[in-house]
Amino acid sequence: MRQWWSKIARVFRKQEDLSDDLRQEMDAHLEFMIDENLERGMNAAQARATAQREFGNRTHVGEKSVESWQFGWFEELRRDGRYAARGILRAPLFSLIIVITLAVGIGANTAIFSAVYAVLLKPLPFPSGERLVWMGESTPSSSGISVTWINFKHWQQENHSFVAMAGFQGRDLTLTGHGQAVLTHAGVVTSDFFPLVGARPTLGRLFTAADNDPHAPAVAVLNADFWAKTLGADPNIVGKSITLDGQAITVIGVLGRDPGFYTRPMDYYLPLRPTPQEASQRDAHDSMRLIGLLKPGVTLAAARSDIDTIMQRLAKADPGPENDHRVFAQLLSVERTGDLKQPFYLLMAAVSLVLILACANIGGLLLIRATTRARELAIRTAIGAGRSRLVRQLLTETLLIAAIGGACGLGLAAVCLHLLQTLGPRDIPRLSEAGLNWPVLLFAAVLTLAVALVSSLAPILSTGKVSLSILIKEGTAGSGNSSAGHALRSGLVIVEIAVAVVLLFSSGMLLRSLWAAENVNPGFDPGHVLALELQLPDAHYASDGAVLDFFQRLKTALRAQPGIESVGAVNCPPAAGDCGDWWYSIVERPAPSKDDVPVTLTNIADSAYFQTMHLPILAGRGPSPQDTASSPKVVVINDVIARRWWANPRAAIGQHIKLGGPYMKGPEVQIVGVAANVPQMGLDTEPQPQLYFPVAQHVSNGMVVMMRTRGSPESMMPVARRVLANIDRDVPIQSLKTANEWLGATLARRRFITLLLALFAAIAVILAIIGCYGALNFWVNSRRQEIAIRMAMGAGTAAILARTGKQAARLGITGLLIGLAASWGASRWLGNLLFGVSVHDPLVFSAAVFFALLLVLLSAAVPLWRATQVDPIATLHEV
Repeated sequence: MRQWWSKIARVFRKQEDLSDDLRQEMDAHLEFMIDENLERGMNAAQARATAQREFGNRTHVGEKSVESWQFGWFEELRRDGRYAARGILRAPLFSLIIVITLAVGIGANTAIFSAVYAVLLKPLPFPSGERLVWMGESTPSSSGISVTWINFKHWQQENHSFVAMAGFQGRDLTLTGHGQAVLTHAGVVTSDFFPLVGARPTLGRLFTAADNDPHAPAVAVLNADFWAKTLGADPNIVGKSITLDGQAITVIGVLGRDPGFYTRPMDYYLPLRPTPQEASQRDAHDSMRLIGLLKPGVTLAAARSDIDTIMQRLAKADPGPENDHRVFAQLLSVERTGDLKQPFYLLMAAVSLVLILACANIGGLLLIRATTRARELAIRTAIGAGRSRLVRQLLTETLLIAAIGGACGLGLAAVCLHLLQTLGPRDIPRLSEAGLNWPVLLFAAVLTLAVALVSSLAPILSTGKVSLSILIKEGTAGSGNSSAGHALRSGLVIVEIAVAVVLLFSSGMLLRSLWAAENVNPGFDPGHVLALELQLPDAHYASDGAVLDFFQRLKTALRAQPGIESVGAVNCPPAAGDCGDWWYSIVERPAPSKDDVPVTLTNIADSAYFQTMHLPILAGRGPSPQDTASSPKVVVINDVIARRWWANPRAAIGQHIKLGGPYMKGPEVQIVGVAANVPQMGLDTEPQPQLYFPVAQHVSNGMVVMMRTRGSPESMMPVARRVLANIDRDVPIQSLKTANEWLGATLARRRFITLLLALFAAIAVILAIIGCYGALNFWVNSRRQEIAIRMAMGAGTAAILARTGKQAARLGITGLLIGLAASWGASRWLGNLLFGVSVHDPLVFSAAVFFALLLVLLSAAVPLWRATQVDPIATLHEV
């Protein structure tokens, strides 16, 4: 043990100190042996000669002593490291190119992995988050339907698979009494919600089961940020009231932090309570979904079967129109990231291809350098260095420069990550949490090591091909060129071209798809349209008449403004998503089976909406002022529904739709018009079936007032705010933006993914050009004598170009063919991310071929020109 500690201590001492100690130790030992010989009767000369003979070779003894005094492997590693550092400094430009290439490859991979880890791989921040399950109801044709209160209570009490289960939904309420009215966001939850998400109070208490009673006092639990920013962090807030939608609600607690369960931050939480209808009818749906915590060892499939058994029992005990409803359940982690997996894994695959290019580039550069150093390696082999020693030296050099590149890559990753978070859509969950944490740093370290090892393969494989007799005799730099080295360099060039083609094709497909989505016909004219989104407080606008009167006064006042041409109102504007859906059937058609009842989006519009939006009515009419609460119930359908049921949309006029389908209670409405389709779910989605109800027959407190302006819609924003404040300053604005913003927001994710993939493709092209140029340039340099001889024998410029160009063309075509084959396979994987373009789009394939050929031409231009500039007399004199 003392020897080990002694060795470890010497690791940190200077080499000069160790040499002095060793010299003193050997001198002292030699003097001791001389003294012993003198005591035996020898004279001074004999005693010294005998002692030196017995001591042995001083150099050999010193080397053995060093091995016993230190860790031999550490000393060898240190020597190799010093030699590698000198090598890096001797070739600064070469080293800089490798460091930059490594930094780009490792930095980009680390940044994307950090985002992937935060969004997809990082455990949910809840206790036992891997066992949390998101639940709704489902039918054979629909999934994720809201859960009714009665079903929830039965699931909660009768299941055998869950530790606990809680209901949740969201609600927007208007806060008054604290300055200007503010629209706030509430999480409406049952009492089991907080333990499931790990929320704890810093003040007061959380909900209990009694708080979910419909007759219990109105209470709220505040989020810490809302408490601090809006209520001044009042330490005595517990027991006080806040006014939400005109109702006084008592604060009973403040959370230490928002648990982050909802996709947007909540301001406070309210107890979820059933209405009288929901408490008595098993088919009374609101918008409640559930989360449940699986018992340890219970699978998701077993839990689904357990809840389905409860639903089957309920269908027999309390039969109704929803007897075919079953549970829809999936892990919360999957529900949060399901639609993000493919695009993020695509980015990870793309950036991995960039790293492969970087490795090929570095491998080619190191192989060229190893070839130019072939004479040095041959001399070291001749004086006794084995192949393993040479391999270790090459590995040490590569590891050192890779470590430098990896460190620079981490700095680049931090910058790239900041850009990702700045450019990324706000609806990507937990992207803002991405950072250079320990898992990411470990990934970067492993990646750096892997890159070093992979990049070392080419020069290591070439070390066994050194011809000692030739290399020691010849003094040219390229004398170490061999068929094996040439094959390796050619293979690396082919890989680079193939990878660049795949990335060019993939980014081209997404760019083409984005272009198609950007230029899709939205069905209306979004130019010069301003959208004012409002949610009227229930307390002040409790009756349908009050709601209709408010919106009528607001529209009249806006129409009177000089810069506004027309004003209409709609519940759910184009590209706003699913604001409501329901089953339906055509009364005049045979009733569909229970498993085939169609579903349609539902919407509400006033009589001026279609005119304001320039949304064509293809047949019949739109809603009119005569469509009142007392008049016959009517509806306007879109072209998708009309063409599903009738060959000619005009034939739909006068037909009837049964809401809820034939198996559920619901009114019948007459079709009075057919409107053009709009991309309700986003510009990059196909139009969905949609119904438009007259505003007076389906009153809603939430409406979006659409204004068509004469000039810039942005210039009318202050006017809209002023007009609203004059009518009721206690009505908060949910949003105020142009119709183009509504539409453009739906493409944020697509733009983000496309931008990154296009950036990776550009990096890949640059790396491929550099790598191909280096390989072709070395090929020309290594054949300067051959070219000089050919030129001396009468070969012209065309012949030299044909000779050298053939090599570039062969590598380029081979890489292109491999890249196109790989792109053909990748196109199938890209299918779900494409819109408005075929997975085998010939235009994109042609563009990929063109840019790949351009890449080869750019790479080969300078080497080919240099081949024609060889001076045969000067070159042959060098031999």
